[in-house]
Amino acid sequence: MVKKLVWAASLLAAASPALAQTSPRELVEMTDFSGLAASPDGRWLLYRRERPSTVSGRIETGWYIVAGDGTSPPRFLGDGGPASWNGTGLVEPGAAQWAPDSERFYVRAMIRGAAGLWEGRPDGAFAPYLIGDADIERFAVSAAGSLIYETGPSRAAIERAEEAERDDGILVDGRVDLAQTLFRGAIIAGRPASQRLNGDWFDREALLAKMPRRVQARLIATGEDRLATAEEAALLTAAQSTLPQAAEHAAVAQSICATAARCDSDSGTRLWTHVALGDGRFGLMTRDRRIRQNALLWDPAIGLRPLLTTEGLLGGGGENAPCAGTRAALFCVAESAATPPHLLRIALADGATQILDKPNDVPDRDDLLTEAVEWRVGGSRASGWLVRPKIPGRLPLFITYYRCAGYLRGGLGNEWPLRALARSGIAALCINQLPTSNATGEARYDLGLAAVRAAIAELDRRGFADPGRVGMGGLSFGSEVAMWAATHSKLLKAVSIASVQAEPAYYWFNAGIGRDFFRQNLEKVWGLGPPDTDLADWRRRSPSLQVDRIDAPVLMQLPEQEARQSPELQARLTAAGKGELHVFPFAPHIKVEPRQKRAVYQRNLDWFRYWLQGDIDPDPNKADQYARWARLAGTRPKPSIDAIQSSISASSSNRK
Repeated sequence: MVKKLVWAASLLAAASPALAQTSPRELVEMTDFSGLAASPDGRWLLYRRERPSTVSGRIETGWYIVAGDGTSPPRFLGDGGPASWNGTGLVEPGAAQWAPDSERFYVRAMIRGAAGLWEGRPDGAFAPYLIGDADIERFAVSAAGSLIYETGPSRAAIERAEEAERDDGILVDGRVDLAQTLFRGAIIAGRPASQRLNGDWFDREALLAKMPRRVQARLIATGEDRLATAEEAALLTAAQSTLPQAAEHAAVAQSICATAARCDSDSGTRLWTHVALGDGRFGLMTRDRRIRQNALLWDPAIGLRPLLTTEGLLGGGGENAPCAGTRAALFCVAESAATPPHLLRIALADGATQILDKPNDVPDRDDLLTEAVEWRVGGSRASGWLVRPKIPGRLPLFITYYRCAGYLRGGLGNEWPLRALARSGIAALCINQLPTSNATGEARYDLGLAAVRAAIAELDRRGFADPGRVGMGGLSFGSEVAMWAATHSKLLKAVSIASVQAEPAYYWFNAGIGRDFFRQNLEKVWGLGPPDTDLADWRRRSPSLQVDRIDAPVLMQLPEQEARQSPELQARLTAAGKGELHVFPFAPHIKVEPRQKRAVYQRNLDWFRYWLQGDIDPDPNKADQYARWARLAGTRPKPSIDAIQSSISASSSNRK
């Protein structure tokens, strides 16, 4: 029997607890899950909650346990310390392992600056187990009952290496990004630390990440430590269980692309993750172009059958981790455009679902509508999610383009508070990127612009949006499409970007010694060669060389790790009075610190309310902000001078 979670279209208009989570702070402080681990006997599920706090400025984590049959509520086990994130800005997931007898488990936690292991039991016991002068980076439990763990260089050694670079100078090679602060210019494991490129585009790693690691084994029964054998060390990198070929063939028979190497961006539904359930059975999660995931069960006795269809995500936390599983159930983190993350149990017998943990519950509100939308773009079908207030007539429209996965917190990178915009009377549309496997260079941007143009026309036709009041924002490729729309159309009245743009300085920052990958990728995907030999293409492509074509004001909120790579765009826009720049210290590609996220959300909310509605927040502390925006050139419509003067006056009186 297949169950369906009906989260889209008309049912999304019904009252939902998620609809109250609209303020920038509420969106920032939403709880996520990771580290799902089912006990070998199937009786328990262990997992980590992650809640950003704008008060502490940290992403606070805690470990929980819940009965695998759902008969008792979750129990808090203990603090996991502040979460850390990788060089891109993605939160590193929790790590948990059970002992073979299901009587104890181990989790990695960061307490007082040290990453170590904690031991716990289902009865609630939870205590430090293994903490040293070097962080434990990975661990596993063997079938024989040994704990295998890997440590990096000591924290003292890392500090000494950073100080030595400061004193001796840094040799600039392919790992050094001159646009980033080189001495402790990132936050790693909760502390300012030096970082380097790892050779994969702009991915980053700690300064001593390439030093050899030490792998040890501890016999759980006695606490005896020794060096791990090669076979034990291999457990740290063990991939998920191999899916039987018969299961792959069954998936293909149901029009599911099952081999990752053969699934390009044009593929429809593809096999995404899987988890072994015992007795030769596997739980499979698929994904389609609209980033909807479904759960299926492979049983060699009966074949492949669906368990649950959804309008959102199903996984182990994040987009790439598999659900956890036992012989009786799958355990997944579920979320959709209108439903925030929650922990879900899916029975293997009949697909019946049960919510095990729902920390994002809030009082009902029913003043917003969230709906899946589709429209034609040439020979393709575009898709996205629209959230809007229950107000008749055409509304101002905000658009973000790239990826709309899970709960609508703000598009890729979560910087545009879509629900807060809708609560303020602005319809907010998140568009999924159209397939671009056969498009390179300018064709990729033209395709994105075509999707945006067609979306505006469709929402105008349906009477939802005012095509004369449209704003757009984006991160990464989404920011490039936003700037392409600003330079190649008159669709937009305001723009907000969170990433650098391609310009000659960007090339020279990154094309030095040891950066062959950058040059090759830029030519292959963007169709750009060196600026001194390919200047015509750079003039067509770079918004910094087309500022005279930009009519909409541009708000730039950039991470410090990238901001220095677009000096010409920033200088030309600000000199022309067409925008302003804010840079966030230590921030990676995806901003992750809670206070920075709240500031970004709030400024974007103020920005689009100002330019699309003429609204001014009466908070006297924002008077200077609105005075700056009123001076920007070539922007329309402007709020009334009376409203601006009122805000400034309030600020002045507040200072007296």
